[in-house]
Amino acid sequence: MARLKHIIPSMFHRRVLLLGAIAAGAFVLLGARLGWMTIVDGHAAREQAEKRLVRRSWYPTVRGQILDRKGRVLAVDRASYDLSVDYRVLDGSWALSRARQHARRVHKDRWGLMSDAQRDALVLQIADAYEEHVESMMKYIVRETKVDRRELDERRQAIVDQIQRMHAQYYDRTKTRLIEDRKRSGLPLEDGDLARIERIASQPIREMVQGHVLVEGISDEIGFRLMRLIGRELVVRARGDIDGRQARSVELLPGLEVIDASERVYPFTSVQVDFDLRSFPLPMREQRAVGVEVDDVASLVLGRVDDRVFETDVNRRNERFDSDDEFRAWASTADGIDRGRYGLNGDRVGRTGLEAAYEDDLRGLRGVRIEQLQTGMVREMPTEVGRDLHLTIDVMLQARIRGLIDPRLGLTRVQGWHNNPRPEIMTIGTELGAGVVVIEVGTGEILAMVTGPTPPRDGDWARLGIADDAQRVYFEKVHSPYVSKAIAKPYPPGSVAKALILCGSAAHDVYHPGERIKASGHLIEDRADILRSWIFKQHGITHADQLGHDPDGVEALMVSSNVFFFTLGQRLGARNIAEVYNRFGVGYRYELGVGTVWPGSIGGLRTENDGSDLTKFDAIQLGIGQGPVTWTPLHAADAFATIARMGYNIEPTLIRDGTAPRVTDVSIPSWAASEALEGLRKVVSDPQFGTGYAMTFDTQKDPVFNAPGIEVWGKTGTATSSPLVIDPDDSGEGDNGPLEPRVVRAGDHSWYVSLVAPKGDGPQYAIAVVVDYGGSGGRVSGPINNQVIHALIAEGYLPEANVEAGP
Repeated sequence: MARLKHIIPSMFHRRVLLLGAIAAGAFVLLGARLGWMTIVDGHAAREQAEKRLVRRSWYPTVRGQILDRKGRVLAVDRASYDLSVDYRVLDGSWALSRARQHARRVHKDRWGLMSDAQRDALVLQIADAYEEHVESMMKYIVRETKVDRRELDERRQAIVDQIQRMHAQYYDRTKTRLIEDRKRSGLPLEDGDLARIERIASQPIREMVQGHVLVEGISDEIGFRLMRLIGRELVVRARGDIDGRQARSVELLPGLEVIDASERVYPFTSVQVDFDLRSFPLPMREQRAVGVEVDDVASLVLGRVDDRVFETDVNRRNERFDSDDEFRAWASTADGIDRGRYGLNGDRVGRTGLEAAYEDDLRGLRGVRIEQLQTGMVREMPTEVGRDLHLTIDVMLQARIRGLIDPRLGLTRVQGWHNNPRPEIMTIGTELGAGVVVIEVGTGEILAMVTGPTPPRDGDWARLGIADDAQRVYFEKVHSPYVSKAIAKPYPPGSVAKALILCGSAAHDVYHPGERIKASGHLIEDRADILRSWIFKQHGITHADQLGHDPDGVEALMVSSNVFFFTLGQRLGARNIAEVYNRFGVGYRYELGVGTVWPGSIGGLRTENDGSDLTKFDAIQLGIGQGPVTWTPLHAADAFATIARMGYNIEPTLIRDGTAPRVTDVSIPSWAASEALEGLRKVVSDPQFGTGYAMTFDTQKDPVFNAPGIEVWGKTGTATSSPLVIDPDDSGEGDNGPLEPRVVRAGDHSWYVSLVAPKGDGPQYAIAVVVDYGGSGGRVSGPINNQVIHALIAEGYLPEANVEAGP
């Protein structure tokens, strides 16, 4: 300081210097901040500024179609839009509010000096212009939509009256409640309290600050034309404003919103199908056809859309947009906004089935109108319709099969000739659930994937004979209608698996060409009560007695010898038999995109499906498809198709997207596949020993399959199942009535799996049928499998011969 005094002796100059230093420091700080804002924050600031100068108008998305293999439309958007107008425009309060804002701005210099009466007079004078503007919009709506003006005014007044009644009720309830609360508190009710209560009770309700539909069902052409006008402005002048100095800008279409009210339409939800009863089992056979209105043809496959978009839907879309570069490049605007984002009125989202699995593809992209407010330049990106989804399914084949398993036709009701062993539980007429899959052998494409019963798409349970919630809950417990029995419900394979075990045993070198295996009635010599063949259990004879010699692989399949395949299971052991099932897809989850698909299981449900937890006894049981193993009709049809291809698996597909299916050599000897096919042929065609050849009614044999000119390879199966026990009056929500739990279904599941082709050709189609608690494969699933073949003929997949099917 002394040195500074020596250099600058004047106090005045020192103070000037100090003030200059302070000012310089301030300028440095300001410059630094300016530099930071320009260089670091400049880009973000410019973006924010540009956003204020840009107006975007978004148009709704249009979902792509879902089509079957022949191009028939299964799901499509039916374009439709509603016009919604804000309540404040409808009741006139918008015009008064805007007029008050207008008047205050024009007369801002003396507004505070005016009396209330003077202000109201100015507002009313200007309000006429805003009311005329609303009237112009109403005339424009009438002109564009062709709606009757009187109907429009009546609708407008009805909305206003309804909301006013709602507000009056809210006012009365709220005021009464607040006064009662005040009295209960013990405090006196003073004038200030009444004024506060009045203010609270008079608050507008939600319906008074939102839009209401004024016109329904306008076309997409009109809807898009109005969308382009929303957000535009024009100038409103008050009366007497000759030079326009008091004019103000206002929305061209105040309070108007175009709401996407498009419907997702499923044209094949209901289909009329005729069935020729001449090919039905003998007790049901008639010389006529019967028509059935088949409902919910492919509802679980197609799924549904939901008009409620949840936060999880938004987050899922955002995550994909952020992480998938290819998807983001397709879906974004030039400045990186997702054109498929959720958020507009009328937004829908795929909730189940294919609609959910392919949501991002089907959804499509919004159109957008971008207006530069500074320059007036307008740029539009048109709506991009969602991508179409092409299925391998034939919807008419699907409809025919869906009709076949409709209880009204009788094939999925307990019949007297089913020889049901538990008639006290499942009386004649009891409805049975079923699942069916049809695969094209040459391509692996799924032609039909049917389950029944299914929940009604329209929610009308009454058409299923269900009158109330209690009956619906009971029905759901018994039938599990939301679970596809074709792909999602686990079943033991039963004897159907014997063809796989024969091929797998050959691959593991524990069975050799033409080898005969001792066909005693039971596997363990001194235990005639377990591990028995069915014929020994029922009649006390062996297959060696029946055939005159021990069977080879072909004959063992033909007569369905349990002991033969117990022996192969024993030879394979736990690890190897699990590996055989693995080869044929058990434990593999098919990626179909239709929701839950059961992958199959070997051993415990939480194991690796590798046999590590199987016992020797388990391995023996798995030799005949019993014990700890499960699969689905899709696995069954896929496995038989693999045998038909001599050991080549083509992964089943449901979507035709141009990609080649996965093909795998499962490494089974061709001679083993040939033996299996020959055995399956004899199951169906050998009138003496074929276990799937015919049903016997009294003394008359009625062949299971009766389509002339068609070759069939097949295998029946009865799969052991635990009884189904339910509590009939337990709602599942804690309301349990007095009724005790009881057994409602008991017995074996019924299987019949087949391969079919025109005579002289190799197998072309694989068909798998399972019926819940149906019992006999030949008597219950067999007739359904036969009718599936007739459906393939009716839809042109197999040739039709002009021969009577039966007497």
